[in-house]
Amino acid sequence: MRLFVIEYHTLFLLLHVLSAMLWIGSMAMFVTAVYPSLRQIPNEKVMIRTSIRTLRRYFLRIVWIALINAISGISMAIAAGYAHQSPITAAMVSTKEAIWLFMAALSLYGFRKIVDAKARCMASDTPQAKDNIRLVTNYLFVVMIFLGIAALYFGLLLGENG
Repeated sequence: MRLFVIEYHTLFLLLHVLSAMLWIGSMAMFVTAVYPSLRQIPNEKVMIRTSIRTLRRYFLRIVWIALINAISGISMAIAAGYAHQSPITAAMVSTKEAIWLFMAALSLYGFRKIVDAKARCMASDTPQAKDNIRLVTNYLFVVMIFLGIAALYFGLLLGENG
């Protein structure tokens, strides 16, 4: 497996960088364009239901991008032998992996909040459903965008060292 990853390193790197950019970029797009547009829907219940459907669809599709990111990143780290290189490089790789893992956990939490928002919406608890949507779009996504940018920065530093 290690030789395969080394031989196709460029492909793994491309998949890794593209998946990271898609993950971070899609959240940025949602925060800056999609959610503000959804908030323009005059009927609050329709806005909440549309937001829930859109976010649910987003989370179900982003799972594949996150898996590609994780598999390609872990494969490259193992193939490059970062664990056996300098302690600084190993710490950078570990920090980067921890950031992406934390982002995955936040995504799972966000998905859970959207599922909860749907249940609240069906139970006519509109304010709580709206709060759950706002939590995901205004806070979780923003935090994950900054974490993703930090992970990309560590990736750039690793690229310069490697």
